[in-house]
Amino acid sequence: MDSMYDVLLQLPIFQGVSRNKISELIEKMKFHFLKYPNDEKIVACGEECNHLKFLISGEIRSELITQNAKMRITEKMQAPNVIAPEHLFGRDTYFPANLYAVGTVGIMQLEKSAVIQMLQEEPIFLINLLNILSRRSQTALESFTALSSNDLKERLAFWVLSLTHQKSTDIRIVCKQKDLYTFFGVQRSAFLATLDELKDANIIDYNSKEIAILDRTRLKTFLFDPAQEDF
Repeated sequence: MDSMYDVLLQLPIFQGVSRNKISELIEKMKFHFLKYPNDEKIVACGEECNHLKFLISGEIRSELITQNAKMRITEKMQAPNVIAPEHLFGRDTYFPANLYAVGTVGIMQLEKSAVIQMLQEEPIFLINLLNILSRRSQTALESFTALSSNDLKERLAFWVLSLTHQKSTDIRIVCKQKDLYTFFGVQRSAFLATLDELKDANIIDYNSKEIAILDRTRLKTFLFDPAQEDF
């Protein structure tokens, strides 16, 4: 159980909470602990987000697909992590991406009604959740205002940072090059020149159908201090 406490205390929503309080909550709030084998789908895009889900062990792969299916963005996220907390409340309460297990994965989840009860009874959880949601919203605006020019590297960095998560790995953009340079409103030659520049710097690798982000942290430097938190 001590290892479970250590994992939970690494999650922002549990910061500042004592071990005794976490133990009390686990017994009182009926957290559900689930295991998923390799490649099993954990969440389907469009599924209603009626639980707050925590990744407590292993690694998951997120797959975000555009409505026209012309573009697919994948990334891997490691435990400990909280999954899509911004979609638990608000108008859009549906998961935006497919999530798959990479190896054996442990998920802890709490029903939405229990989350509301926890927020009402324990102010520290309310403050922590508000800080998480506010930070994600504020950083999106900060990244946008950091766009100082029409430089394609800045625009590409903003786009990737907006659609992926902090500390995620193995980020891949699967899309035809024509669809991407049309999306950014640039000529093919300018688009490929930018990709070559980023490839030479070992920030990305690419081929005709896919862009792999090798160093997300260095991509952030085109917008702001890489030590600054983002999405």
